Amino acid sequence: MLCVRLACGSVLLRRPGPVGRRGYWRTVGLTESIISELDTDHHFVHRSTIPTMHFQDSLPRLPVPKLEDTVKRYLAAQKPLLDDDQYRNTERIAREFEKGVGRKLHRDLVEFDKKNKHTSYISDPWFDMYLCARDPVVLNFNPFISLNPDPKEAYNSQVVRATNLVVSSIKFLNSLNNELLRPDIYYVNPKWSQSRLFKKFIRLLPTSVSWYGAYMVNAYPLDMSQYKRLFNSSRIPKLNKDELFTNELGRHLTVPFLSPVLAVLTFLAKVGICPFIYFFANLIKVECGRTWGGGSRNASPA
Repeated sequence: MLCVRLACGSVLLRRPGPVGRRGYWRTVGLTESIISELDTDHHFVHRSTIPTMHFQDSLPRLPVPKLEDTVKRYLAAQKPLLDDDQYRNTERIAREFEKGVGRKLHRDLVEFDKKNKHTSYISDPWFDMYLCARDPVVLNFNPFISLNPDPKEAYNSQVVRATNLVVSSIKFLNSLNNELLRPDIYYVNPKWSQSRLFKKFIRLLPTSVSWYGAYMVNAYPLDMSQYKRLFNSSRIPKLNKDELFTNELGRHLTVPFLSPVLAVLTFLAKVGICPFIYFFANLIKVECGRTWGGGSRNASPA
């Protein structure tokens, strides 16, 4: 089983079969206008008319709820779980909190939110929940994917599937880095997702108001700030709270073989993504090294 590690996840490829080559790494669908002509078949997933991060500057901020509303929702959630005596005691404690220390904590939270307009008041506690946890990272936090067999048997070769997965992932990364990946937008009316006129209009709006332009047609752009951590990112262990590190200049991927030895492949050449055959040939070299006990720590171009 060949495991290709990209960013902070792993992919397990199953059922090796006859070697073949598949064309699903090519661009899917029609390219969009406005952007200058580029080699989209090899370098990008697609070319979005709207830049990837076009809405980030105008995303509405998550409002801090009123303290009394928070207490009310808390008690409503507790009522089905408690008997009458337990609920009365819980309600008493909640009301004391609301009139006492809760007011000071709420004022501190509102002040904190005003000083951090670039993010949400819940962002730091959310990251702390994960980065301060001392549970094992594997399984508890690290994702992995197990792929079903391809309907076409010829594409179930481990090397072929790994190559297509690598190339597709790098095309996604290249599209993200070049602002050509389509922004995440929830369309209440799906017809707007197909409207080129709408996309051209939104593209021309300043980033400071672009979200509200989409809102006019009941389209809701979503936050994409965490996309930058999908690749070239790592969780660095620290004593009480781990750190997230992203190397935006990273241009290599690692392929575990002859554990714990890793093969290192360069995925970005001077003119863009390395060609399909480069990854195919080098993954064959890695597989041969694993099978026959050969190979080197650095898999150079075959």
